[in-house]
Amino acid sequence: MTALIVLSSVGVAVSLGYYAAATVAALQFARRAAEPAPPLPKVAPKVAVLKPLHGVHERLAANLVSILEAPYPRAEYYFGVSGYDDPAAEVPAALRPRYQFANMTMMVGEHPGCANRKVAKLIDMQARADKADIFVLSDADVSVEHDYLRRVIGELVADDDVGIVTCAYRARPLSTLASRLEALYVNTDFAPQVFLAAAIEPMHYALGATIAIKRTALDAIGGFRAIKDVLADDYYLGKLVSERGDGIKLSSEIVTLSCEEQHFSDFWDHQLRWARTYRTVRPESVATIFTHGLFWALLLVAATRGSTAAMAVVAVVIAARLSMSAAIISRVLKLPELISDVWLVPIKDLAMTGIWFASLMSNQVTWAGRRFEVMRGGVMRELKDS
Repeated sequence: MTALIVLSSVGVAVSLGYYAAATVAALQFARRAAEPAPPLPKVAPKVAVLKPLHGVHERLAANLVSILEAPYPRAEYYFGVSGYDDPAAEVPAALRPRYQFANMTMMVGEHPGCANRKVAKLIDMQARADKADIFVLSDADVSVEHDYLRRVIGELVADDDVGIVTCAYRARPLSTLASRLEALYVNTDFAPQVFLAAAIEPMHYALGATIAIKRTALDAIGGFRAIKDVLADDYYLGKLVSERGDGIKLSSEIVTLSCEEQHFSDFWDHQLRWARTYRTVRPESVATIFTHGLFWALLLVAATRGSTAAMAVVAVVIAARLSMSAAIISRVLKLPELISDVWLVPIKDLAMTGIWFASLMSNQVTWAGRRFEVMRGGVMRELKDS
């Protein structure tokens, strides 16, 4: 019992230290984000914006509109679907009359022999955009601000040693509890981790919400074919580029993810996939359990049989966690309308602790209705039902 008290006390202390450090890093990021974007060169590089699509969701059209309305002097837009039966193909087609002066290309089909179907689309897009100097890729559930392209491209070309600029992201939910929990995870778990990691160590990975990559850096690793069979394609794209000697920079631009989970099982399955993915690409990520402050505080209560001091620790942990969450959501991510959901953070935190333990039980994940086993090195193998 003494060992359990010591362990849980260490967990509480580490968690409180993490909350403080992540808040400071996030506020430092906010100050950098408030600075003007670096200017573009007199002759702006030619940019190919790549958007792999799969299925239709409520905010898809608005997300595509946001990128089409982000002004940039030399941009081409590529939208890709697996086949004509994918209803997502109808969304860019419907937008074409409204944006008749935008250089839009709809691509149908996938490069063969790729376990990762998103990358299978990117390979063909890269081949089609053979004149682009820079590729900007982001997921279909991402929307952007008006100066997004100018800021991201400006930051990328400002440093010859940087091969990738990637963006942190915030999340907006629907009205469902599942989507609100998902958004809270992004806004109060993932975003603070990104801000803190970028503040204390060089980046060796990229984030799928936005990856702006120079053609020279992409060609040096063999193009998108180099990541055709891995699950965490964004992570490995950054890793390969970093290993070749090109730097990776976290942009001062924040993009927005739309969370549209309808049921708690949707939230659970999505987070379980992410947790197992993190564990396979970065085994040391298991140590994130020491940032689960409420779990350790409740364990301390159990270990001390409900002592008054342990109950006071629970109150301190919850207060610190809510303060961190409120500060990041309102002051850094600029989502004051979501402050009313902060009371759900302890519930979400306990759910994430359950997901952390569940992630240790298997390397299998579900993605877009398909089941995979994640192998060593992040390679995924599809599991067929017998």
